[in-house]
Amino acid sequence: MDQTGIIERRLPNAVIYNLSQPNQVTITLPPKSTWSSGLHWHETHTEYLKVLKGSIKVRLGDVEQIITASRTNQPEVTVERYVWHEWQRAELGGEEVVVVERTDPEDGEKALFFWNLNGVILSAGGVVGTNVPGFAFFPSKIKDLIVDFWITFNLFIVFHSLDNFPVILSTTKFWRGKASRGFSADWLVAHLLLSLAALAGRVFGLRAVRSEYTPAPQYNRWKEHHYLGKST
Repeated sequence: MDQTGIIERRLPNAVIYNLSQPNQVTITLPPKSTWSSGLHWHETHTEYLKVLKGSIKVRLGDVEQIITASRTNQPEVTVERYVWHEWQRAELGGEEVVVVERTDPEDGEKALFFWNLNGVILSAGGVVGTNVPGFAFFPSKIKDLIVDFWITFNLFIVFHSLDNFPVILSTTKFWRGKASRGFSADWLVAHLLLSLAALAGRVFGLRAVRSEYTPAPQYNRWKEHHYLGKST
């Protein structure tokens, strides 16, 4: 995988990730991109979305709003811990959208998350095709199902370790768009599924942060801190 700091995916969900800064990620969405962050929440990080260019539609809890940048104003949205949130282009047409994502604390996990998320997505076909016997002879629909399962399984491992909890049941009207710890059905289901994926991943030797997807300095720092018990 190219480790220059720029990762690009094509339409329909086209996106460019600039990962050259360790504590922030610059995300560019070209016109017609259907990319979305997906509805999720964080538990150990407060997140900030700074709109540098264009307009985005942001959901925070049960509220949706349009945030637009201008030459004199680059608004920043604060996403508190446990708040459900999602963002995407406000409309398919128009100019490109540029947003900077950063977190508090600034611990480098934001870039690690996107390195490994994209590593899983972009390499899935090759990994499955190489490791599943007879994969080339399977019907296309079966191939797609296997690849989709592999991606979901591996992303759940990444989500579990890097503080990204997907909203699965979406019981918004009962819990007001917030994953109240210990009381929300979404909190329980997400934690159960991600924990099972992480456990199965350990059995098969799959980790959230992998050397084949992550630049060596960031990977070694993560390995030292999380697996050898040393401080960074």
